[in-house]
Amino acid sequence: MEMENVVALSPSSLAYQTDILMQVNAVLESKSLSAAQLAKEIGVSPATLSQVLKSKYPADPTAVVDRLDKWLRLRQEKTATPIINPGFVMTETAKLITSDLTYAQVTESIVVIFGSSGVGKSETLREYKRNNNNVWIVTASPSRSGLTECLYELAMELGLDDAPRRKGPLSRVVRNRLRNSEGLVIIDEADHLDYPTLEELRILQEETNIGMVFTGNNKVYTQLTGGRRNEDFARLFSRIAKKRGLHKVRQSDVRAVASAWKISGTAELNLMHQISERPGGLRLLTKTLKLSAMYATGGTITVAVMRQAFSELESNE
Repeated sequence: MEMENVVALSPSSLAYQTDILMQVNAVLESKSLSAAQLAKEIGVSPATLSQVLKSKYPADPTAVVDRLDKWLRLRQEKTATPIINPGFVMTETAKLITSDLTYAQVTESIVVIFGSSGVGKSETLREYKRNNNNVWIVTASPSRSGLTECLYELAMELGLDDAPRRKGPLSRVVRNRLRNSEGLVIIDEADHLDYPTLEELRILQEETNIGMVFTGNNKVYTQLTGGRRNEDFARLFSRIAKKRGLHKVRQSDVRAVASAWKISGTAELNLMHQISERPGGLRLLTKTLKLSAMYATGGTITVAVMRQAFSELESNE
């Protein structure tokens, strides 16, 4: 019996493009994601995506269709992975952080959360924002440690795209936006902030009656107090209603992550504890599990698979 000749379709061919567009439209019709989110994931404007999907794009759609093809293939690879990434895990530490964030927002207070990298602070902040109204997160950095840049970053987070760049007018528009919002402003990596910026944020919190949370590494509390309770920092220090230090990954957190990933073997749990004790803690552990899920066969993450994934991540450091 003669084998049929299989002709690969060219990415620029009409049949190829029609097939890709039909698959994408089927995904959108399933309501598993929005067209706006898809446009963001493939890096085109929503208007461009809409025109291509409706075959009304005025230019050659080949480049956009190629992006859609790559997106579909990645989606299929994720679907083919039998192990489901549970996403955010509400660990014991995450519960404590969530409680602190709630306290700050409800009581309109200043809270400081500081500790080692990789205990789950930033992930919990993002999860809290997803689940609550009027929560804004700004991440400080060396380039955003000064007063004007920090305020402008906050203005962007508040949706004030046309905010002025001079600190006086900028402070006023931010203050007007926050007043009576019953919101919560979170400054992550707050150890980067200088003293004038900290003072401006303190005054902003008082004038608008919002909650404010400063988070960062173990230096953040020292930064907020000037290393000691001196007169320069007394006004800020006296207004810190609550502080929490998180200095290591809890064993209960690792067990919660294992349960979420449906891992129960003693050897696997022991290895997870060992990984969580390395620099990066839960962040490194989660990266290891995500890579392990790609290597696992039969829907099971074993010690051997975890070691392979961890070794590969370690070699890339």
